[in-house]
Amino acid sequence: ALVTGSARLEALPILKGHGFYELFDCIITKDDVQNPKPAGDPYLLALSTLGIAAEQAIAVEDTHTGVTAASNAKVAVVAIPNKHTLEHDLSLAFSRMDNLQQLWQWVQIKL
Repeated sequence: ALVTGSARLEALPILKGHGFYELFDCIITKDDVQNPKPAGDPYLLALSTLGIAAEQAIAVEDTHTGVTAASNAKVAVVAIPNKHTLEHDLSLAFSRMDNLQQLWQWVQIKL
């Protein structure tokens, strides 16, 4: 699933333009919930749509708002800050990684 704080009209053209849209079984935007990030509602909707429990999911977030949203939904979070969010408080994440390659290596070890 992809859970974004962006509006559907902003997010979908970008995802489709980069060929990512088809990779996700579920895309939740701020338009899909009454209480967007940092509330946990977007993550709760994604979990419900996929039919999985929070304990079966891991969120990957790059901002304080995103980490807080996933945490509020009781989803474990890996924080991968970008150059604009290096100073964000990401302390609710169970792990902080430098990049997606590091995350991929971690996933391969855990599988």
